[in-house]
Amino acid sequence: MQLMKNAETDNEIIVGLDVGSQTVRALIGEIMPDGRINVLGVGEHASEGISRGAVTDIEKVVSSVRRAVDAAELSANCQVHSVFCAISGSHIRSFNEKGMVSISGEVTEEDVETAIHTAKSIKLPEDCSRLLHALEQSYRIDGQSGIQNPVGIAGCRLEAYVHLVACHADSARNLEKCVSRVGMNVSALIYSGLASSDAVLTSDEKEIGVCLVDIGAGTMDLALFTDGKLRYSKAIRYAGFNATKDVAATFGTPFPVAEKLKLQYGTVDTEAYRDQNQTVMIKSVSGDNDLSLDLHAVSQVLNSRYTELLELVGNELKEAKSRLQREGRKMQLGAGIVLTGGGSGIRGLLELSRTVFNCPVRIGRPSLTLGLTEHVNRPEFSTAVGLLIRGSHHAEYTASQNDGREKFQMGRLLRSMWQKLKDIY
Repeated sequence: MQLMKNAETDNEIIVGLDVGSQTVRALIGEIMPDGRINVLGVGEHASEGISRGAVTDIEKVVSSVRRAVDAAELSANCQVHSVFCAISGSHIRSFNEKGMVSISGEVTEEDVETAIHTAKSIKLPEDCSRLLHALEQSYRIDGQSGIQNPVGIAGCRLEAYVHLVACHADSARNLEKCVSRVGMNVSALIYSGLASSDAVLTSDEKEIGVCLVDIGAGTMDLALFTDGKLRYSKAIRYAGFNATKDVAATFGTPFPVAEKLKLQYGTVDTEAYRDQNQTVMIKSVSGDNDLSLDLHAVSQVLNSRYTELLELVGNELKEAKSRLQREGRKMQLGAGIVLTGGGSGIRGLLELSRTVFNCPVRIGRPSLTLGLTEHVNRPEFSTAVGLLIRGSHHAEYTASQNDGREKFQMGRLLRSMWQKLKDIY
């Protein structure tokens, strides 16, 4: 990957692109010498042509992405040519796999890479054949389990436990095609839930057990961690738009009006308007007349739908628990559940979630400290900020690889020159 540079500071530039069902968000940041990220540019635009993570109209997606990126470039005063792009959708699947390799003496870096490669080499289902991530969990050497860094340990057989996240190949290609049409390369596709977890979860939460739930407009992305490692990930195809559709259908109003009503007056607290007898005037779906709408009735509809959404998350947690039990692991969520994403902002959700899950729940927000932080340290920017964070790690790794390659090439050049000198003399 060719790293972009800030012409003024010579710091590396990274770009995060979150193409959601409702909004496209683009962030431009630079990696400071101390590793922190300085947010230089922010761009947002209404999203069209994508539904629940799937591209439905390439031209509309291209237009939405171009406008968001143009706005980010304008505020950052720079031009970008590569992005770290989020991907979501019900086609996202995860697997916990094991790879094995025989070793002689002590475990080497090559042994670890071989074991991980073996775990990655499983045949993926046709509906999710594109591998996005292979995340190390732990290692086992000759019966000794729970090893975090096996290099240098003596043994005969190394086993690597890896969490794989995969997606539908065509969904990935369509998203990459849209970005390419804007004139940019995709440095990496990153699962939205993983990106959001980078932005809002602490290492302590991941260690004692936590489930991140990123509530978007089209999907809810789950990422469950125990012992500091990602153990389960899933994208649920129901989210905030479903609540909006319920409001539109129940009260006979157009979808855009229902969405505005939800954002401006919406709450899942059914007691919020009970004694106020508060009403608002809205457009009917026919457009012929205005309707007087009781906000208490709206809160009841939203409460019902969001309760169902949270119960879907609860069902996934049961599935995750069963999977981990089959693998000989316990699912302990000592840190509870962290809600983030634009859908987590509806009033009363925190209290409702604590009732449904019966465990600690908090709202997760990014916590960047440099640049345009007042704009991006909000739940709806969790995925975009996480892309910058994960992208910065990717850039550090690439720089390290390039540095090692340059040293190798220099060494080969010096050896060649020395050999020529020997031949001459």
